Amino acid sequence: MNFKSRNVFNCLFFRPWLGVPLGIWVAVSVVYYWWLISRIDVLETENKVIKRRLSLNILPHHVGESENSYLVPQIPDETGTLCETVHIALVCMGKCTWIITPMLKSLLHHRQNPLHFHFIVGTGSERTISKLFDTWDLPDVNYTCYNVQNRLSEVQWIPNRHYSGIYALVKLLFPSLLPMYLRQAIVLDSDLTFLCDVAELWRMFNNMTEEQYIGLVENESNWYTNTEIRWPALGRGFNTGVMLLDLHKIRKTTNWTAVWHLAVNTNLERLKETTLADQDIINAIIKMNPYIVYNMSCRYNVQMSMLTLAKNCYGEDVQNVKIIHWNSPSKYSIRIRDSDFFRNIHQSYVNFDGNLLREKLHKCSQSEVVTYKMNHSDLCLTFRAAQRIKLRTHLYYMDYNYMDIDNFDVTLVLQLSMDRLQFLERLVKHWEGPLSAAIYLSDCEVTKLESFIRDWSSTLSSRTNIGYHLVFKHDTLHYPVNYLRNVALENVNTPYVFLMDADFVPMAGLYDHLRTATKLINPYPQKKCLVVPAFETQRYRASPPRYKRELMSRLSLQHAAGDVAPFRAREWPRGHRATNYVKWTTATAPYDVEWEADYEPYLVVHRTVPKYDTRFSGFGWNKVSHSVELKAKGYSLTVLPDAFVVHTPHAPSPDITAFRADRHYRICLELLKHEFLNDLKRKYNVTLDDSLKT
Repeated sequence: MNFKSRNVFNCLFFRPWLGVPLGIWVAVSVVYYWWLISRIDVLETENKVIKRRLSLNILPHHVGESENSYLVPQIPDETGTLCETVHIALVCMGKCTWIITPMLKSLLHHRQNPLHFHFIVGTGSERTISKLFDTWDLPDVNYTCYNVQNRLSEVQWIPNRHYSGIYALVKLLFPSLLPMYLRQAIVLDSDLTFLCDVAELWRMFNNMTEEQYIGLVENESNWYTNTEIRWPALGRGFNTGVMLLDLHKIRKTTNWTAVWHLAVNTNLERLKETTLADQDIINAIIKMNPYIVYNMSCRYNVQMSMLTLAKNCYGEDVQNVKIIHWNSPSKYSIRIRDSDFFRNIHQSYVNFDGNLLREKLHKCSQSEVVTYKMNHSDLCLTFRAAQRIKLRTHLYYMDYNYMDIDNFDVTLVLQLSMDRLQFLERLVKHWEGPLSAAIYLSDCEVTKLESFIRDWSSTLSSRTNIGYHLVFKHDTLHYPVNYLRNVALENVNTPYVFLMDADFVPMAGLYDHLRTATKLINPYPQKKCLVVPAFETQRYRASPPRYKRELMSRLSLQHAAGDVAPFRAREWPRGHRATNYVKWTTATAPYDVEWEADYEPYLVVHRTVPKYDTRFSGFGWNKVSHSVELKAKGYSLTVLPDAFVVHTPHAPSPDITAFRADRHYRICLELLKHEFLNDLKRKYNVTLDDSLKT
């Protein structure tokens, strides 16, 4: 019903008792709308704070010149507060480095406290773990690696047929491996998925009695009930995938080494070997000393094994699960009830963008690190960011096994993005030697990479001398081509490297040819770079020539109708002109050439060669800058007359398109070139030829 103002007046005049509730209603409405407006202001302020924190997360250590940082309330560093450090210990050897990342992401995603990881590692895994955490750059997260390669003999004598091998027994050494200052530690397997805050486990130490020094979840299968062929256990026994170790109590009340030695020796005569490694031995210890164990809730270790009884733990409510343990040898392929649900959770962490975990949770320390101030008016801001930002890097992601043959062995070094995987497969067919490849990808592309290598490419799946080094994307950057080259270059174990791009095909037998050439020329003491001439074919379906005689028969220098030509002879002749292709066609011995402006040859050089300058990202002058620095440092050039590689056509990269279309891109590149050359002059105290500055 619509009321006119006169009707309202008449109603109030003849019925004055209505004025009181109407007045109250008006007053309440005014107060309510005033409260809504104030809440909008508060929400807008909070939204600005959140946006500010997210912008800081994109470039973690960048602080604007005039903007005020949001100050998170400081929490005292006391037991039970959000600033108490939680200590986590893991054995990460063998294939652990391959499967551990989803577990770390799930744990970090739910955590609120500062963390300190204690990694028990071997020589190979130490390099991978250190690089991963140094480049991940997580706030309030520290790590320490303990290399136990020379202590494996302490458990090697125990017969064991667990699929993890000797590494599964290393947990027995924790009280002596971990530092004396560390009183408590949560010990984890690498095949877990966290659905809760790890601090929930940490708080359980307060529930232990004076005699209890190990916390475990009951084994969720009837494995240990067959006492004739299984190691002794209390009831169904306990699973050691999630374990609380009170190190202080163990060291204070027991001779731990003597305890587990006694358990092993007592049972080996009857059982001959362990099947579940450390778990068998720890269960035998608990059987003899049941008072030492603190029985944790089953929800903190829901076990995905073939014969699991986990359903008895969480019932019909999967929300009761706190930690999923993929403890079947078939891991994430296990087929049991609810496995699809749990597997989807695991896969979500495989695909989870690890960069999102770089956001600082709270202020637990007085000092804030500020590395530099961003100049937002700088046209080259995105290029300069590439020099400073840390790109999360996972070295040797797949199995790698290669030792250099001699002092003249050569590793092929290259970088690529996921859309060039087919080029890598083609190249590997023609390169028998070791290869170091830095691959730029997102988290959700890791599964695709694994599948391509393992399931789709018989060439790649059969090779163990390829080091796959994953560098994870950052959305604000141009393609970090020189950063990727440095990652691949830093992770070789042969004396010499062949610096090449992935879209080339080596001639037949190039690996053996280069090894022979390095032996004959011995370039390292002479500071020589060996040039491998580059050619190209413009025919998409043509097979690249494999031998020099075949190449000569198709070379446009010799025949007008030839389909093979010197690389970029028309588009960018200065890039390879100094190789002197005319001389190469008739040469029978290596010959020297001089550096020229914009020369960017593909080189064989000692691995101590200077790294690439990371200010050059995207397209333009990335290889040239490296050549100029080699010139400034006094390297000379020798062309190999019987070696070559051939480029095949493909679609242009997005960065080439940006370079051609964006005038600011080209201007910025010129600025970076001049800055680089000035830095080079100061670094090496040299005067560069004018020809190199053009």
